[in-house]
Amino acid sequence: MRASSIVGGAVLASLCTFAHGACPSRVNAELKVSGSTLCVVIEDATLPRQQQVLRNWIDRSAHIVAGYYGKFPAPLVTIRLQAMDGSGVGGGRTTNDSGLMIQMRVGREATAETLAADWVLVHEMVHLALPEVGRSHLWLAEGLAVYVEGVARAQSGNRDIADVWAEDRRSMPLGLPRPGDGGMDQHLSWGRTYWGGALYCLQADVAIREQTANRVGLQTALRAILQETGGYGFDSDIADVLRIGDAATGTHVMSDLYLKIRATPQTPDLDLLFTLLGVPGDPKTEAFDDHAPLAAIRVAITAPPAGGEARTLAPASAPKN
Repeated sequence: MRASSIVGGAVLASLCTFAHGACPSRVNAELKVSGSTLCVVIEDATLPRQQQVLRNWIDRSAHIVAGYYGKFPAPLVTIRLQAMDGSGVGGGRTTNDSGLMIQMRVGREATAETLAADWVLVHEMVHLALPEVGRSHLWLAEGLAVYVEGVARAQSGNRDIADVWAEDRRSMPLGLPRPGDGGMDQHLSWGRTYWGGALYCLQADVAIREQTANRVGLQTALRAILQETGGYGFDSDIADVLRIGDAATGTHVMSDLYLKIRATPQTPDLDLLFTLLGVPGDPKTEAFDDHAPLAAIRVAITAPPAGGEARTLAPASAPKN
């Protein structure tokens, strides 16, 4: 989740230093990832006993995102951990009130195995790569985080490719408009915000690859957007953001697709799209069709990128709520 929040006085005071280029004074660990600094602040006295496990989780998630974008998408960010009961990971929140911050809830009984399966922190870190484009375009921020999380983890070896496509096949219909719905820039339900945004990303990825003979895809566009805008610490007009992506791929895909969906609901044929990509009804139990017309595009989407960080991570997957 990407949002604004009101930060408490004590935390705000400690973040004054952070906003000027250094970690807060009250920090449990500093991690370095591809030249960026991640400042880890643990809010519960019981969590520091798991500090190495938590460090490994944060480091792994950051390298997954850095691998996708070619670098970590923010030079400095605070990762604020709050404890909860259990062994899982709760919700996350990315804000930019007094410097970039990701707030996460993590179980006091969390283990290396449960954290290896986490998707939430990667999702939140992806938010850092897109500039602030306005509340009416929240679907783009959330949709990118949903789409890139799966692809980036698959590219790194942290998530099974079949699991990514199985989730897309199962959940992207949630992003389709219902009777009476408007375009993507109007008030959206949860499903259209998250999975409608992810569907935009998939459609753009496929169309870019079709138009460039599979030489580049959405990943190339997103790397350029991060490079040109600076990411979430800055404001940008959505039209300018999409033009940057289009220029990087030599197409007009992102802008043209946005013009189609911004004010008018669109209902693409998802069954046809997945059939063309060679994605079966249940990718976890059925084989992909490598002879399908767009099978090479499907393979390229989750293939490790040239120039990305070469790290193979333990595969894991976790259900999303």
